Amino acid sequence: MSQRTVDSWVKQWTCVAGTCAPPPSAAANLWERTLDTYVNLTAPVLRGCWAPALGAGVFLVSRWTGGAGLYVSAAYFAAYGTYCLANFARCREAHCIVTGIGWLILAAVALSGALTGQGSLSQVWTAFLIVFVLGHGFELVWAATRHTHVLRLS
Repeated sequence: MSQRTVDSWVKQWTCVAGTCAPPPSAAANLWERTLDTYVNLTAPVLRGCWAPALGAGVFLVSRWTGGAGLYVSAAYFAAYGTYCLANFARCREAHCIVTGIGWLILAAVALSGALTGQGSLSQVWTAFLIVFVLGHGFELVWAATRHTHVLRLS
């Protein structure tokens, strides 16, 4: 994995195009190489200084596409949730377990809303921001109490 290592949460969200603290071990099998490949391909746009611009762009495209907006949002949430869970599997960053699961659930909700015509674009984007705050809030508390951003239960 070619992500750079940083020592603070703030540095994770600057223009470093993805971080991993501490660095993951070398990929031991095809599954880990696949996770690393996905993270390396998506980190430059899903993390760092491009993330807010991409999120705003997807939100605007979702608004402009009308009924298809929930499909666009669901695809974005699924890509982001998958990124977070892949990053968690390899790097163990605490927020990624919360945001990964939360955004994949949100992708399913947005997709089901789109398929049934019952979804609300503003509600799924509000939920996206809530998951973001919960995930990163969890990591800040974890780091303050454990002195690491790495979530290991053992």
